[in-house]
Formats: sequence, C-alpha cells, structure tokens
Amino acid sequence: MTEYTFICYAHENTQFALKLARQLQKQGLAVWLDQWDIPPEAEWDRAIERMVRNCSQFLIVLSPAALNSWVVHEQFLLAMEMGKPITPVLYQPCELPPPLQNIPHIDFTGRGYKSALERLLAQYFPDKKVKPGYGTKLKTHLDNLRQVWLNTLLPLLWPGWLGPSILVALFLIGALFFWPSNKTEFVSLDPGLEALAVVQSTPTPIPLPTPIKTKVRTKDGQVMVAAPAGEFLMGSTEADPEAAEDEMPQRKVYVDAFWIDKTEITNGQYRLCVEAKICAPPKGQTKVFGGDELPVVGINWEQAATYCEWVGGRLPTEAEWEKAARGMDGRLYPWGNKFDGKRLSYCDTNCMADSRDRTVNDGYRFTAPTGAFPAGASPYGVLDMSGNVWEWTADWYDVDAYSNLANNNPTGPEDGLQRVIRGGSWYYHGRNLRVTKRHKDTPTARDNNIGFRCVVVPS
Repeated sequence: MTEYTFICYAHENTQFALKLARQLQKQGLAVWLDQWDIPPEAEWDRAIERMVRNCSQFLIVLSPAALNSWVVHEQFLLAMEMGKPITPVLYQPCELPPPLQNIPHIDFTGRGYKSALERLLAQYFPDKKVKPGYGTKLKTHLDNLRQVWLNTLLPLLWPGWLGPSILVALFLIGALFFWPSNKTEFVSLDPGLEALAVVQSTPTPIPLPTPIKTKVRTKDGQVMVAAPAGEFLMGSTEADPEAAEDEMPQRKVYVDAFWIDKTEITNGQYRLCVEAKICAPPKGQTKVFGGDELPVVGINWEQAATYCEWVGGRLPTEAEWEKAARGMDGRLYPWGNKFDGKRLSYCDTNCMADSRDRTVNDGYRFTAPTGAFPAGASPYGVLDMSGNVWEWTADWYDVDAYSNLANNNPTGPEDGLQRVIRGGSWYYHGRNLRVTKRHKDTPTARDNNIGFRCVVVPS
C-alpha cells in the first residue's frame, strides 16, 4: 500500500481542498487529488476506486455540499468498505453522518486555519508538525541561488568599481539559464496513474464539475443519471411563504437507488415508440412544438406510462422525482434556493401570458430543446426539472397525501381522479417553478405543456 492521503470533496469546495492539499504537501505528506492526478485518458470510476484502495488515509472534506454529493457518498462508502482510516475535516457547518459521529473531526469552520491544521497533523499525522514558514511560498532553486550570491559573492565582488557591474551581469546570466519554468514535478504513486506532487507554486486549476454517474439506454439513446439510495427532505415547511397546503408537512423520506432520464423525452425519441407500433401518436400538437429535440407534448398519462414500459422503466413516483430534482438538502430549485431566470425555460418576456416575467429573456417563446439549460442542473445532474414542461408522475393526486406519506419509497394514494404532474413549464413562473410545487391533471389530459421522463430501478 502506497503512503498517501486520498482527499475526497464536493466540487463546490474545490478551492478549500486545493489549499489543504498544498499545505499538507508542504508538511511532507503525499496527497492524491482528482483535480491533479487523473490523466484525461483515464476512466474516472476505475481511477478513483484504484486510488482509494491503495491509499493509506482517506480524508473527507465535510460540508452541506459534500453531504449532498453522490460522488462523495460513493467514495466514502468505498473507503469504509475497504477499512481505510477516515480523517473527517469539517469545512462548513453541517450535521455529521452517523458513521462519522464517533470519529474525531477537525473543525476548519472558524478563523484559525493554522491551528486547525496543527490539530489535523497532531491527531492523524503525529509524526508531522507544522513547519516554519507555514503559508509561505516553497523555495525554488533560484531562491537558493540568490541567497548564495547575496551571502557569498556580494562581499567579494562589491569592492571596486567593477563590483556592481559584475553582480548585475551574473544576475542576468543566472536568470536566463536558471529561471524556473512554471512546471509541475510528478511523483509516481502508482504505475497505472501519474500522481502529482506539487513542489512549487502552480496556477489554480479551473474547478471541474462533480462527475455524474450516467449510462445510455439502448432502446431510445436516452442518457440516464444515477440517484443514490437514502433519505432526503420532501415537501415544504410553513416557513416557505410560497408553499401550498398540499406541499406540507415536510419530512424525511427514504428512497431506493434509481436511474432517471437526464432530460425529458423528446419528439424524436417518442416517434421511435410510435414507429414500433407500441405508442399512440401525440394529439393536438402544433408545429411549434414538433421539433425532434423538443420535449414531446400532447400525450396523456397512459401514453407516457406505455413509453416508459417500452424502454424498460416506468414513470417516477413523486418522491423519486422530487429527490432527483432537489437532492438531499431541501433546496427550492434544482440549482439552489434563489430563482434565476437564466437557468430554465419559463414564462419570460417572450411568453404570451399577461403575467409573464418581462425582466428576463430565456430565448424561447414556447418549449426549449431538452438540455438547453445545463446551468439549471440538479445536484445529480438532471436537467429541466424546473420549467420547460410539466412532467407526469406515477402517483395519484391527494391534497392530504403528505400527511399520510410512507417513510420508505412512498407511492402515493391507491387511487384518485387526477395524476400528479411536477416541475412547472414554459407557460408558468413564480411559485409554480419550485421543485416542491405539486400540480395535477386528469389522466386523459393532453396539453402542450405536459411531457414526461422515465425511471429505471436497478435489478
């Protein structure tokens, strides 16, 4: 087993992870960080598994974003399964997961970064101490050369009128031949992967997005995104002034792992099912909604359910849909808690409704091509969960459904008159675009702002 520390973090905490990695290196520790150490040609999942397996210490950076990160969750479980020593570092205040509550954590949430680093080294790396010059730039060979000139050559050369001239000439020659290029030196921690050990100051890399776990469905070419098993906050609280009665009470709900379509089903994809003589064609769909890359509309609940069955899945339950849209931290929109009209297709200045939002132009009067707003992605990388088209779900609607909600894998009422639709659409704005908003329609309804996506449950 190679002696290095694997650093696990959410991409939102990249800057802190980079800073901590550099400081640990300055103390003589070898660290492994995906931002530095995974070559572009490497397969990400296998690289991560290999490096977790071979590390001597697993350091996890904890924050609300980390607790909501599928990648952090997967890496942590892998480290636990392999029996790796865990080093919890609290970067931002959050509730520690049960497996970490009995492991001493190092708190970096205050202002004393240096003292926190000292505690980290004392607790988990007792043979290391904060070295003099903490927080300063590492000396390069040019720094050492300058010091030699100043301490040795200067007293010898200074007397006489040639001294200053010779000193300047030597300095220019030294700078020309010995000035360090902005290179990174590599230390191989594993023959299969080049692991980077920064030994001098380097530019901060551009933060990469958290890798999303995806696979492509054979039947229709749809990309599906993984949502992990676990609890999440479902519904709204009374503290939300926009919350409707049927969104309450808010509670923790457990949902098994599932795959969900990254985007809504398009006209082009739905046509494959029609051509296979499985699905009935859409009805009432005008030309402006008919582009191959646009979400299919004009289909009722039965048509949507039939398509999902054809591709080997089903419509999502309300619980699955909401978890995929908001993650585990109870956010109001897929991207966070603040509305941003540039992250979705909704009733903006192009919209026909009198109540449209005239302050934003999202570029589309009606529906937008699926996936047109990548900045609106949910924590799991699911797109268009807010706006574009409402989406059919598997559940019957009941205004009091949340009061009688099962704690594990809820499926809603056994029967009803209307099916739940979620997500808002191009014709709506305001509270209707929150991921907690529940709307409904009769199963036979076909509208130009209702579409769907599918889920597949692992066998």
